[in-house]
Amino acid sequence: MTLTSLEISNLSKRFGGVRALQGVDLAIASGETLGLIGPNGSGKTTLINCLSGVIRPDEGSVRVDGQDITGWSRPRRARFGVVRTYQNLRLFPDMTVAENIAVGLMRAGKRTARQRDRAVIEAIEAHGLADISRTRVRGLAYGQQRRVEIARALVAPPLVLLLDEPAAGLGEADTADLAASLANVRRQHRSIVVLIDHDVEFVTSTSDRVAVLHEGRVVRQGSPAEIRQDPFVSEIYLGSSDPVASAAGADTPAGA
Repeated sequence: MTLTSLEISNLSKRFGGVRALQGVDLAIASGETLGLIGPNGSGKTTLINCLSGVIRPDEGSVRVDGQDITGWSRPRRARFGVVRTYQNLRLFPDMTVAENIAVGLMRAGKRTARQRDRAVIEAIEAHGLADISRTRVRGLAYGQQRRVEIARALVAPPLVLLLDEPAAGLGEADTADLAASLANVRRQHRSIVVLIDHDVEFVTSTSDRVAVLHEGRVVRQGSPAEIRQDPFVSEIYLGSSDPVASAAGADTPAGA
């Protein structure tokens, strides 16, 4: 089995006089979930945007399996296996659940009709969407729409999955289902997952490792337990003694 690696080297991005990212270095291994936390404005979404090709960094590089993808377009990255979700849903409201999920196969290369149908059915079943598979997305509750988006991202298992606020708007049961889906994609497909979310408890409970961004820099990395107990992490989150509780209050859904 080929093991994937994601290497982020000296990544920097400036917007006018604001340094959104400053020399970010991260290495993420196959099958690992890295959670990103930090106060609002710390650079989390900017980093995801640079990794997915929404914006290009001013300096630095992004490599997947040794391949430099820094200058690649979003479609080329998606075809290569770097896939993301967005904080704001980007579904096709007049298409059915099954049709929306099938869109995710467009980046998966040539498949027979039978193979495509099987992949969509498996994704529908894995995400508990069988009862609404023929329903137009427009008529679904927000939590159901979020599950459709995640199913679409995973229907063709990616090399790298970038999740921007995936638990936003989800109830407790849907959040638990999402955590189970992410565990499954890691276990079965060894995908790399990079995760940011307003629900920092969800991030720390789902991630193998957590990186803390502050003013565009990675200021701490460690296990979720280590990050929870780090005094500096507590300090940058409004001076609270509980970094997770403070993060939940300080970080807005924008995750910038």
